[in-house]
Amino acid sequence: MARWAWLLLIVCLSPTATALCPLMCQCSSNYTAVCSSLNLTSLSSGAFQFSSNLLVLRLERNFLSSLSANVFSTLTNLKRLDLDENTLKDLPESLFTSLHELQILYLNDNSLTTLPGNVFRTLENLVILWLHNNKIESLPSEIFDSQKNLQTLSLMKNALRKLDKEWFKHLGSLEFLALSNNQLVSIEEDTFSALVSLRNLSLHHNQIISIQDHAFSKLPKLEILWLYDNRLSEITDNIFNGATPIKSLSLHNNQLKKMSSKAFESLTSLEQIYLDGNLLTSLDSKLLQSQNKLRMLELQDNKLTSVNIELLKPLVSLRTFNLSGNPLLCDCTLWDAWLWWSARALNPLATCQLPEISIGVSIRQQLQNLVCNSERTGRVQPAVSQTRVQAESSCGVRNLTVGCLIILIIISAIMIGSFIYIIGHRKHRVQEMLLPLESNSI
Repeated sequence: MARWAWLLLIVCLSPTATALCPLMCQCSSNYTAVCSSLNLTSLSSGAFQFSSNLLVLRLERNFLSSLSANVFSTLTNLKRLDLDENTLKDLPESLFTSLHELQILYLNDNSLTTLPGNVFRTLENLVILWLHNNKIESLPSEIFDSQKNLQTLSLMKNALRKLDKEWFKHLGSLEFLALSNNQLVSIEEDTFSALVSLRNLSLHHNQIISIQDHAFSKLPKLEILWLYDNRLSEITDNIFNGATPIKSLSLHNNQLKKMSSKAFESLTSLEQIYLDGNLLTSLDSKLLQSQNKLRMLELQDNKLTSVNIELLKPLVSLRTFNLSGNPLLCDCTLWDAWLWWSARALNPLATCQLPEISIGVSIRQQLQNLVCNSERTGRVQPAVSQTRVQAESSCGVRNLTVGCLIILIIISAIMIGSFIYIIGHRKHRVQEMLLPLESNSI
């Protein structure tokens, strides 16, 4: 099948010109050749020598394990090349030399472990580069030196253990960078400092245990930062220092036990924060003092027993608040926080875990029955304590039982009285009927 690709060509007509289409590929009038899912195992060096007008070439879902250095040499007008889902293990350094117009390159789902330093050197117009789901462990420092127009770069689902800031030093136009699902353990301060246009950075599903201070401070357009599913145990004062533009921050499913009171001080644009699935036992009352734009706060599945009202007061824009899965103590220490979120029609979806008598009871059901003193010391007014509520409930049942017994007694008395009256009335009538008979007999 592979040898047919260069032995024969068929003609594909377009409205404006005649282009030659490789055999067995499907070509369209917009100069697109679809050669996917053809079980191709190799391509000869002349496979596309008569297809110089092609703008899009799709070779995904084949079995290509290697490519000759000049296989694409005639495709000087090509703008998109798709090599996804093959078995490529390496690439010749001059493979893309002639593709000066290339804008989109897909190399996902192959078996690449590294790349030659100059393999992308001539691709100065490249805008989108996808390399995810390979086996890349490292890359040469100069690998992206020519990609000044690159906007999207995906290196997710590889085997990267360390990031080299040299990779990114010429990527001033990059807006989206995916580095998730690798084996990264740390983020250094200046790694991303050249990415002045970056808007979305994904670092989730790694093994990150440390992030240096100011690691995101030189990213003036960063809006979305995903750090979930890592191994972070603490967020210190300056990790997010200078990261003012961030709107969405995902830190869920880490091992966070401690958050500095100044951890989010610079994040004045924050609208969403995910802290769920961690080991937090408490939150400093000043943690969110700069977050007046925050709309979503996810705190479920931690180890929180209470929430300080001072933590919530700055959150004037909050619309979603989740506390479910926490061992909350539903006493007067939670009273002010409950009043705050109730006044804003927020539902934290949480239930009480303490005191024991309240396990599984919704926060609302428990706290709306409490009357706390002005100091909020946690002492409940005896008049409406949980013990009394239970006692009143018990008394209510007893009162109901006594009432029912009284009613039954009254009904029984009425029935007995009625029975006696009926019997007496009948006896009187019988006597009246017998009197005339007695008179006649006399």
